[in-house]
Amino acid sequence: MTSTAPAAPPATPPGPLPPVQDLLGPFTDERPRAPWGLRVVATLLDSALVASVAFLATGDTPSFGALPGLGQAGTAPLDAPTAAWVAGTLLVLGAFQAYTGMTPGKRAVGISVVDDRSGRPIGLPGTMVRWFAHVLDTILLVGYLRAAFHHEGRTFADSLLGTVAVRTTTPLPHPLVARVRAARDAHAPWLRWPRRVTGAVALVVCAAAAAASVTSSGGGSRQAAQDETSCASTGDFAATAIVSGARDTRWDSRLGITRVTEQDWSVSVAWSTGLGVDASDNPDVGAATAAVAVTSSEGDSFTSGGPFGGTVDDGVDDGVDDGVSVSDEVASATVAVPRDPGGWTARVALMDEHGSVVAECSAPVPTVDADPLEEHW
Repeated sequence: MTSTAPAAPPATPPGPLPPVQDLLGPFTDERPRAPWGLRVVATLLDSALVASVAFLATGDTPSFGALPGLGQAGTAPLDAPTAAWVAGTLLVLGAFQAYTGMTPGKRAVGISVVDDRSGRPIGLPGTMVRWFAHVLDTILLVGYLRAAFHHEGRTFADSLLGTVAVRTTTPLPHPLVARVRAARDAHAPWLRWPRRVTGAVALVVCAAAAAASVTSSGGGSRQAAQDETSCASTGDFAATAIVSGARDTRWDSRLGITRVTEQDWSVSVAWSTGLGVDASDNPDVGAATAAVAVTSSEGDSFTSGGPFGGTVDDGVDDGVDDGVSVSDEVASATVAVPRDPGGWTARVALMDEHGSVVAECSAPVPTVDADPLEEHW
């Protein structure tokens, strides 16, 4: 006589999501109220994660990205690339919380956000609405502090959306997740992995993000073009103009990873009468001043003033490091440009004390080849 193995349970059939059953109250013995302190730690870890992703991608370091309305007061708005990375990271974190109840920070400290009736995660639409509802909690931080004293630990956003924070990493699954798990178990059980693996990954990621946030260091450096270009005057005053380019770099380093956070470019000119030009017959120009106009290959123009428009620089004794050092300097000027000016054309002028142009010429702007981070790696 042979025995037959019991038939495997049928896979979850396609169709509408299963109904959600209400629990007896928002908390159970398996899902007690989450301590307020753990919620704070989870938020700090998520914010460190958002900032770390933005730093690795763009070099910028936003703070408290996990909470709307915090961390950016009094600071310059994020540029487009950084804002895109922050928004994308928040969307990923939101999706984790929407369908598992946990962001990496919440998973690391062992809490979840669930619906107060069903004990299940609330899905992506509800999670996004709840996140924006946190704006109410940022008003004098009253909403966030409310959770520390409310008998169910709710912020204003929790009360509006009907959610509670519970101390568990195994909340009842969202209906969509339950269906996905059932299909996985029926067709690809080898895709299952121990829950402790997920917890370990979340802990490592959050620990690295937190360490990056507390070990940051920064600095800056200036790199000038190794080669300078020059041109001789075409006016009555015999002189030579030396043109140079420079880059000012500010950088930030976290866990040994360095990213450039800001770069400023400039073009400088210095007029000299001691570079082999016979200046014995030069007229007296009094307190001379210099000006420079830089034109890009696309036709954009940037000027320091003088005959090119705007206010002229003060001259050689203005205390500004223009990156050009020449003998018998008569006057100098510097103009800021928004990007690398290597190969652009610099038109330079020298004016006498009355503002009349006494010398003028043009030269290409040299390229700054030095690596701004070479000395810091």
